[in-house]
This record gives sequence, C-alpha cells and structure tokens, in this order.
Amino acid sequence: MSNRNRKPVKSRNFSLAFEKMCNFVAIADTRNPEETLKQLILQCFVILPDEKFQNARQFMETIDVLFGLQIHEHDIQECIDQLIEKKFIARPAGTNLILVPIKRVELQNRIDVANTLESNVKQEWFNEISKNLPNDQAWVVLRKYLAKAFRRHGIQTAALLDTSIDVASEYSESLSSLLNETIKDNLSQELHAVSRKAVSSFLANIGNHPERATYIEQLGDGTFNYFSLTVDPDVAESFRKKLNPLTLFFDTNVLFGLLNLHIHHHVEVSNQLLTAIKKYKFPFTLRYHQVTVAEMLSTIDWYGSKLRSSTWSTSISRAALTSPYLSGIESKYHRLNAEKGMDVEAFLKPYAHIDILLKDKEILVHRSNEDRLYECATLLNEYKDFLKSRNREKPYEVLDHDTTVLDAVHKLRSNASSSLEAGALFITSDYNLYLFDWKISRKQNRRACAVLPNLLFQILRPFIPSDKDFDRSFAETFAIPEFRTIGSGASKACSKLLSILAAFKDIPEETATKLLSNDLLIDQLRAAENDERFREHVESAIVSENTLLMEEKAALSKQLEIEKEEKKKELKTAQIANEYAELTLKQKEADLKSIKELKDKEKEEVEKLATEEKTKRARAERKTESYKIVIAALSSFIVIGAFEFLIYYIKWGWLINHPSSYGLQGAFDILVMLLIFGIFEPKWRRYCWGSSGVLFAVITAILSLLGGPSR
Repeated sequence: MSNRNRKPVKSRNFSLAFEKMCNFVAIADTRNPEETLKQLILQCFVILPDEKFQNARQFMETIDVLFGLQIHEHDIQECIDQLIEKKFIARPAGTNLILVPIKRVELQNRIDVANTLESNVKQEWFNEISKNLPNDQAWVVLRKYLAKAFRRHGIQTAALLDTSIDVASEYSESLSSLLNETIKDNLSQELHAVSRKAVSSFLANIGNHPERATYIEQLGDGTFNYFSLTVDPDVAESFRKKLNPLTLFFDTNVLFGLLNLHIHHHVEVSNQLLTAIKKYKFPFTLRYHQVTVAEMLSTIDWYGSKLRSSTWSTSISRAALTSPYLSGIESKYHRLNAEKGMDVEAFLKPYAHIDILLKDKEILVHRSNEDRLYECATLLNEYKDFLKSRNREKPYEVLDHDTTVLDAVHKLRSNASSSLEAGALFITSDYNLYLFDWKISRKQNRRACAVLPNLLFQILRPFIPSDKDFDRSFAETFAIPEFRTIGSGASKACSKLLSILAAFKDIPEETATKLLSNDLLIDQLRAAENDERFREHVESAIVSENTLLMEEKAALSKQLEIEKEEKKKELKTAQIANEYAELTLKQKEADLKSIKELKDKEKEEVEKLATEEKTKRARAERKTESYKIVIAALSSFIVIGAFEFLIYYIKWGWLINHPSSYGLQGAFDILVMLLIFGIFEPKWRRYCWGSSGVLFAVITAILSLLGGPSR
C-alpha cells in the first residue's frame, strides 16, 4: 500500500480496543502501521469465526465496532489484495473470504499466550491485595485505569511523531487524577482507599514481577501500534526507515537521575535510554544547557549545606531512608552513611566537578551567548500563569532555568512536520513543564520540543532489540509518581525535620522513623508559619511518639511477664508430664518383663507337655502295635482252627481225600493269616497282601511234595 494513498485512521473509541488489547498484543511486533492494519483484518477472522466476510466494507464496519477505528474502505481493500497475494486469506471459487488454517492457528496461539499472561498476572495480584477488596471489582478498576493511562501515553507518543494530532485536555491529566476518577466512577466510598493502595502497589512493584512487567510492556506496545495508525502515513514511513540526527538536551531532573541523585519513576528508563543511544549508536548528540549545570551545582550546594549543618548517626540515616519525602541527594548520602558511615564532604566532593561526571557519560555542555532576555521573560510569565492555573508553584530560579532552556532548544529547531525531525528535543521528567511546552507551542503554531523520557523510549523501541531490562524499566514508568510525592514543600519540611532530629543525641531510631514517615506531621510542618511553630510541632510529635513508645514498651514488658509466667507453667506442666512419662515407661518395661517371663514359663510348660504327650503317644502306639499283632495272631488261629474244624466236620471229601490235601490246607491257612495280619496292621498290609499270592504258590508246591494222607 502506498503511503501517499493511505489516509490516517481516526480513533473513535480506544476503550473498545483496550478491551481486546490481547489482540493488539498479538500483533505488537509489527512496528509498522500498514502491517498493523493487515493484522487487524486477520484478527477479524479469529474474533468472529462464524462471520462471512465478502468485501472491504464488512471489514471496515467490523474493525470500527471491535476496535473503535475508522479506516477508509480503499485502504482495507488494498490490504485484502496483498493478503490474498501472500496467501494469508483466500476466496475459494469466488465465495466468501476465509483465513487459511495455518494462519488461523498461528494467530489464535499468539492470542492465547497473551490471554494466559494476563490471567497469570491477574491471579498473582489477587493473592497480594486486601481481602476487603473484591477481586472482580479490583480488576475492573485496574483495567479501566490502565486504559486511561495508556490512552494518554499513546496519544502523547503519537503526537510526538505527528504534531498535527490534537492532544485534548483530558489526555493531559496526571496519572493520580486518572486513578481517582476511575475509582470514584466504579467503587463505593469505603473501598476508595484500599483500591487506590492496591492499584498503586500493582504498578510500584512491577520490577519485582517479571510477568507483570512483560504484561505492561506489551500493553504499551499494543497501544502504540493502535495510535500509530492515526499518524500521517508519510511521517510514519519516514521515521520507520531511519532516525534523523537529533540534539537531546537533558533537564536537571534527568541529569540527577543519571547520576543516581534523583528519586523518580523516570530514572530507570532515562538510564536505559542513555544506554540504548550509546549501544545502538543512534544519531543523537547529548547536551545540557549552561544554565542547567549552574542549577545543578546550586541544588547540590543547597542540600550540601543542609547535610553539613548536622552530624549524622547511622541510626538517623536508617530512619531517614524510610521517608518518602527525602530528596535524591539526601537519600543517596543517608543510604551510604547507614551502610558504612560517610563523611559529608567526602560524599559531596565528586559532585563539585559535575561537568566531568557528565562528560564521562558523553553528555557535554551547550553554551549560548545570544541575548534573549525579553523572549525568556515573556515565556517565564506564561509558564508562571500556567502553573498557577494548575495550582502549582515553583521558585523564580527554577522558572528562569526551565524557560531559558525551552527557548534555547526551540531556537535550534526547524519547522519539520514531526518533532523528531526538527533537530533538537528537551528531555524532562517534569510533567508540568512538558504540558506547558506542548500548550504554548500549539498556541504559537510551532513544534513542541519537551518530551518525557518514557515517550521517547516508546518511539525508539522499534529500533531496540527486545531486552528484559529495557522492558522492565519501560513498564515501571507507568507507576503513579504522585504516590511518592517529593514536592519542594514536603522535601524541605523533611530536611528540616531531619536536621532537628539529628540534634537530639539520644533519640530512639524507632521514634525518628515514625516521625519521618508521618504524613500528617509533614503536612503540619509544611504549613508552619515560622521556625518556632515548626519546632513546636516537632517537639510535640516527639513527646507523643515517646509516650506512645513508653506505652508500647510497658505493654510489651507486661506481655513479656505474662508470657514468662505462661512459660513457667508450661515448663512445670512439661516436667510433670515428663516424670509421669518416665514412671509410665518404667511400669511398661516391668510389665513387659513379667509378660516375657510368663510367656517363657508357659512355653516351657507347653514344650514339657508336648514331650510327655509324645512319649505317651509313642508308648500307646507300641502297645497298640502289640495288641494288633496279638489280635491278628489270635484271629488267625481262630479262623484257621474254624476252617480246619469245618473241613472235618462237614467231611469235605474232595479236600480231605486230595493227594495234596495238606499242601492246600497249609497254603490256605497261610493265606488267611497274611490277609488277617494285613487287615490289623496297615504298615504290613502291602507286604502281607502282596506276598500272599507268591507264598501260596510256593507253599502249595512244597506241601504237594509232602503228599496227602494214605488211602
């Protein structure tokens, strides 16, 4: 698709798109508005699998409904033609357009991965938040806040590319205002405080949760892709092809962040931005204005005098680190002093030559001798009025510095259609200064030069390979800075309070910690009319805290006494239980011994009885054997006698007169005897009965030789 032919897309409703941001996340790697448009067409097939798409108008209407984007029909038709040519979609036999299966699976997998990541992040957060806040309501508030925050971020980033994009006033609200507005619209009053804490914690702890950082980073990229469609195609294409040379001027707050002397959610991303510029050799010249170094030295000197005015113990420094209102310079000193002890002069010495420290980072001074007092004074008055309209104020010296640098950077810029092509940018973490420049530049029909570090980082992400540290630092910029306010009033009150506490030699660290983290006390000190009233507030707070500590100490002592008595009772009970256990054990051992002896005795008696029983059984068996033999013999004699008697009684002639009469009678008698002995004596049965036949034959033969009776 030709950029000359394509027209910018109109964003009708970003909230619709954010509800389906996982679909934009799935195409976050396109980095190209034309490719993003093609991917949106493919997404229509996945989101509405049953829809029958026939022409470009249907896609145009569907994208408007799903994503709130109004795209020209002919642009969609060109994308459809290219997708058909690449065989991503097809029209079989002139019917409806369809997504080829392999592409459908690929897109669905990417969406599923994005949805899984969101689900994991959601569940992890639910495990952290208060049980008093319903999970479903908490997630609704977080999502709606993120939608507003990313809408602001996306529009501001797109406007940096294309200054013709109108940044409405509602897109310039602070993050805390957006959160308060979201909570007010979606939750009852009693849930406001706990929900604000939960959302703030979600964003403040991004660095400790890799999946959360990835989630926020992907939402940022998805939002940028969304709003990049609204950028003029020629501008977008020119930027995508190459980066133009730029001179980047760093504000005081950014430079302090690069030196680790500032506390702000942009510090990490500023350091990553500087690293990326050097690592990937972007065509950027790094500068700071001559008045900036003067302001830095003045700031260091002011805080240096505060640090020199007191002697700091390590305990006071540890307490100081708990305060959310401490300046970056003081915070760094007290961190070093708490760790290993640090002399104030030794700490401040390296910063006496701050130009050398910045030169080591390849950031050089820009000097200008041009006299623009009138222009700067006019700009200063306008800036002062702007801050007043937002209920903000700054010292004259700060106003003078900001407007002087703004004017100098604007003088170096050209009238290019994009701020990134105009030759110079002013990098600042001051959101009010950023808004003022954009407002006054639009009023004067010129390109704004002030840009926040995270916006420039977002613009440069297509030129930076994926890196976990870059992604994390980028995600952390969406934290809510107002929850760690370091306004001049609070910071000065905290510094003054710290100096007073340092003068008390024996003040407990616990007392100092509670005073420095007491938001109500800091507010009272900020409003103190004079030093006497300031000291009264501090002394009253110290007395209150010490009284509270004494009460806590007394309560703790009482609790310790109670616990001590309970321990004694428990020990005595344990002793009694131990003695009882020992007696029980001894009794059990004695019982076991008696049982063993009894069992041994019973065993001996059983064995003795068994032996006697065995002896008796053997004796009985021998008697039985004898009786069996006697009975068998008697039975044999009786049967044989009866047989012989019967022969002669009945006068069995055949047998009596048989030549072998004696042999037959003898054989028969032996046979009867063997049979009877076999019956009475089982052990002999086999032999008696087996041999009876053989013996009968042998005896018959022998007896036949003897012959029968004489005739």
